[in-house]
Amino acid sequence: MSFNNLPGVFHEKQDGGLAILEASTAPKILVLGTADKGPAETPWVVGRTQEAAVLFGSGGTLTRGMYEVKTAGGEQVILFRIGATAAVLEGVGVDTAAGGVTITTSVKDDSAASDYSMYWDNTDGAQRLVVKNVDTDAVVYDRSFDQPSPTIDLGEVFVSGAPTDGEGSDIGDQYDFKTLLEVSQLSFTLPDNGVTLTAGTDGTSPSRMKMYENLFRAYKLLENQDFDHVVPMDVYLDDKNVADGDTFSGSPGTTYPVAQSDDDILLYFYAERYEGEWMFWWRKTKSSGSPDVYPVGYAASTPSGVDLTNTAFHEVNFAYQLAQFCYKVSQNTNECVGFIGVRPPSSIGLKDISNWVGEEPTYTTDSNGNVTIDSGSDDGSGLLGNKFMAGKYGFRSNAAYGGFIATDSGFLDGVEQQDRGGHVIDIGKYISVVGQWATVYNAFDTTGLGYITSLAPTYSGMVSSLDPKSAPTNKVLSSVKLPFRLSNSDLDKLAGMRYIFCASKPKGVVIADAPTAARPDSDYRRLTTVRIVKLVVDAIRDAADAFIGEAGGAPQRAALQTACEAALARLQSAKYLQRYELSITQTPAERVSGLATIQLVLVPAFELRQITLVISLQAV
Repeated sequence: MSFNNLPGVFHEKQDGGLAILEASTAPKILVLGTADKGPAETPWVVGRTQEAAVLFGSGGTLTRGMYEVKTAGGEQVILFRIGATAAVLEGVGVDTAAGGVTITTSVKDDSAASDYSMYWDNTDGAQRLVVKNVDTDAVVYDRSFDQPSPTIDLGEVFVSGAPTDGEGSDIGDQYDFKTLLEVSQLSFTLPDNGVTLTAGTDGTSPSRMKMYENLFRAYKLLENQDFDHVVPMDVYLDDKNVADGDTFSGSPGTTYPVAQSDDDILLYFYAERYEGEWMFWWRKTKSSGSPDVYPVGYAASTPSGVDLTNTAFHEVNFAYQLAQFCYKVSQNTNECVGFIGVRPPSSIGLKDISNWVGEEPTYTTDSNGNVTIDSGSDDGSGLLGNKFMAGKYGFRSNAAYGGFIATDSGFLDGVEQQDRGGHVIDIGKYISVVGQWATVYNAFDTTGLGYITSLAPTYSGMVSSLDPKSAPTNKVLSSVKLPFRLSNSDLDKLAGMRYIFCASKPKGVVIADAPTAARPDSDYRRLTTVRIVKLVVDAIRDAADAFIGEAGGAPQRAALQTACEAALARLQSAKYLQRYELSITQTPAERVSGLATIQLVLVPAFELRQITLVISLQAV
């Protein structure tokens, strides 16, 4: 202040207000789900939850998943809407039922065909197409087809194909635009004219097969994105599946089963990419026979000529699909983990809960120490008998505790792959299977009464709020109540099968245990181990990236080793690592090819899980 005694208003200019805020280091959580509106098949970073809720609406599962993740502590959330389709109008500008101009909307909603209007002018062979956005009344596309490119193209519709010269009925005029829906309902005077509309859909009630297809496409699109957690909504480890003995009675055709009907199950699967689009076929038997659900025009073969009466079909499962995706992304781009739930019990009655939990298999240990399930009569039931978690006779050579194992094809029935040490590659380390269903309370619920749902999204959000060396085990979940309780003996058995469940303590609802879905013989059974190794891998990737594309040689290898060791030393100082060993090797042939191998041995900060209290008494 300039004066000590003189009255007045004084000011000072303070620096720092224009500084860019430091980016959050919290894990990025990718939520995949359905919605009744909003951007489709595009990662959307949540800034304000209310803004996202308005943008995507309350229908479907996407907005609900966002609230569940956020309420549990998720800080950085990315939404990815799946299942929505565009409106497609075909056959503009021809007198026959094939060819011509095709208009595809960028909007993917039930309303897409009403969101855009058009007119087609073929007077004196003009062949001009004009498309408007109905809400804004703005022209978004304008082209005369005697010109090489559009006069206006704002990217809101995609126009392909070409009219037949001098043919095609006029559609509306510049004073009377017709929506795409109205165009499909018009009667034209010229013979054989065939404009056809495939209406857009919200896709908020997909069948199990459609949901698998939606995620298949989404995972292909997201292979190079940056995220740490993956949460697919409304899919489960134990969804109904013909491979697990469920039956499909639907008639073969292009129509999918109604969601939640008796036939809403996963069949055997085949996919083929044709002209940039994925096409899918499903069959209720694996070995032979014609497909039961297939694209229009392809009942028994594909565009490439593959005979689909053969053995091209694969068993599929949502949890395995998620594990395979996280494994591929972690190998190539960024270490990530997935979170998936299980189907709920039929009711919260004692009998239904007991059947839902089920019984463990009967295991047999041979003279070599191999633990197996010797016959179908030794199989377990319920969650405790799930083939991926507990094992099943006929699955993975009858191995106890089943497992999610990488294969050469990326499907369950491929040849299992091994790492350099000869161990099968257990991709169960990349997912957590959350068995708990609970009543959750968040801003998505307008009643204040909460709603019952799988805790997989909530668990993901809670994990993201923890330091990687701090396990979710014994941590309190806020805004959660348990509609049913399990005995400690059942919780112990379920934890042994690598499920995440909750327990009630005086301090609140807590996570009973925090395993991954990796087999018991894996080094990556604990989520803390996986998260600490993720820190190491990400740190090494960052340190080594600066050397990619630069000259090789001994000095560069030494510099690379120094950079990597500096990154590891910081993690050791922060108590994530107890000890590490690092070496970089490069043979003469590898030097010529520009290859190098970093060998890394880690001793992570293992979590404390049990404390044994030993008490003795003395007389005096």
